[in-house]
Amino acid sequence: MSIPRPIVIAVALCLLLMVVPACKRSGVEEPNPFGPATRQVSMDVNVNPDVILTTDARQTSEVRALVKMGGEPAADQLIVFTIIRGPGEFEDYHVRTAATTNSNGYAFVTYLSPTKHQMSGDETVIIQAQLQTCSPYFVWHTVEIYLLQGE
Repeated sequence: MSIPRPIVIAVALCLLLMVVPACKRSGVEEPNPFGPATRQVSMDVNVNPDVILTTDARQTSEVRALVKMGGEPAADQLIVFTIIRGPGEFEDYHVRTAATTNSNGYAFVTYLSPTKHQMSGDETVIIQAQLQTCSPYFVWHTVEIYLLQGE
């Protein structure tokens, strides 16, 4: 009694399909789902001073962003700073400017306040710093500067 040819082919294909998944690359390691991320990006933004008493002259405040990747300072990262609410501008006389991080991971811009004559009362300025990435995830923070109208 001979076995029909289609059954032999079907059995051979099943055996082949069972063997193929057993061939795996050993050079690729799966990351630990509970371990640290290898490309964790963090950004911290602060402003100094964060309270400005306006006078006849424009006052300045330094906005500083620190970028770290994997816990280490990240150099040559582009940060876009935008005044999203309030008066004033950056040192290039625009409400949006960009700076690149230095070797210590810091990017700096200077905020210029209005004079006391350009204000009608105390105001709050909100500045957003956004890291330009190729990732679909946005990394951004905001800081506030409180402007007190001088006498």
